[in-house]
Amino acid sequence: MDKQEAYIEVWKKIVDVQQHFNDLELRIRNFALIVTGAFLGLGGYAIKDGGFTNLCGNYISSAALIIGASLLPLCAFYLMDRLWYHRLLDGSVKAGIEVENKLKDIGIEVELGKHISNASPFNLWVVNKKVHSRHKMDWFYGLLSIAIIILSITLAHAIKLPENIPKNIKNESFLV
Repeated sequence: MDKQEAYIEVWKKIVDVQQHFNDLELRIRNFALIVTGAFLGLGGYAIKDGGFTNLCGNYISSAALIIGASLLPLCAFYLMDRLWYHRLLDGSVKAGIEVENKLKDIGIEVELGKHISNASPFNLWVVNKKVHSRHKMDWFYGLLSIAIIILSITLAHAIKLPENIPKNIKNESFLV
């Protein structure tokens, strides 16, 4: 195998690795949505059930706590996506560009990594700044988190303990 064939094989493998990390990131986001959806479903069931939790002397709807708790796994998915696999994807794209430059030096024009890197960001006209994939990821998880926080706070304030509960039952931690 000559140098040209070796670089082409290396480039092909790097593209496979890029596809692998991109697929992993999409799967992580998919699982994040599935898990968040499961928490929302459980929260909906808790609304129907009418349970409350005594939290520091205040009765809070179990639904609000369950939905609020969905932020924990969502945060874990975000950290895995942003700080683990996205960094690996970035590294594989940079490695691909380096090999593409070496291929260009020996007369083979391949600029896939360069074109993807140039096409991915867009200019946000409001602040005239480039938005890269890491920012898009932050928005994805951030908007989902904001929606969960708003829903949790709304449920915590909107669903009140019924007034007709006997006083001796109000001392229980969980009311059904």
